[in-house]
Amino acid sequence: MKKYDAIARDLSTMIDAKQAGDRIPSEQELAASYGVSAMTVRRALQILTEGGRIEGIPGRGTFVREPTMRKALTSTSFSETMRAAGRVPSSRLLEASITAATDAERRELDLGTQDSVLHIRRVRYGDDVPLCVEHTRLAADRFPGFLGHDLEASLYALLRTKYRTQIRRARFEVAATLVDATSAEHLSIGQDVPCLLTTTVGHDQHGDHVEYTTSLYRGDVYRLTLEAGERDA
Repeated sequence: MKKYDAIARDLSTMIDAKQAGDRIPSEQELAASYGVSAMTVRRALQILTEGGRIEGIPGRGTFVREPTMRKALTSTSFSETMRAAGRVPSSRLLEASITAATDAERRELDLGTQDSVLHIRRVRYGDDVPLCVEHTRLAADRFPGFLGHDLEASLYALLRTKYRTQIRRARFEVAATLVDATSAEHLSIGQDVPCLLTTTVGHDQHGDHVEYTTSLYRGDVYRLTLEAGERDA
């Protein structure tokens, strides 16, 4: 990991403990604290600024921004979203198993009555802050040996590099919800914090059903966005 990446990650953790509007140390103060050049610190701050974590106000300093992240309703992965937000993605595996497909899983993954499904449940983190509980289902026959891989890394990258499968498009559903006690514990929030429940059905480069995922996002730090094309007046 490059020095400025390590500093950006460390500063991101510090920012998580602050409130929106709090000032962070100056570039010169940070350079002295970390024992690096001002240019290295400037690059780290640029990563955080581009990710919407901080903003510089000329003549006043650099301040913490409102802690929200935006995920586009596209096939962009969680890892890509975190990197775009200036955060380091990571995961904690909760479940990796194979079961008989339910009616909903057969429908969404276009499976037969005798087919099995891979289940991968994870807590997803940005700079060690829990942001999402994710439950991904994949057709077991299509991805042999899948559970033997590193399932705390990006599943989209694993599909692409090991199974030559790339998610090209997806169907999304979004609903507001509250969480149960177990999910609240995983996300380090109270059960009264509103969350966003998304259902994603991903299709590969051939149009085949590949992924059926439900994700529970913290509503206090997440925003889901949809960009529409041109419309007639």
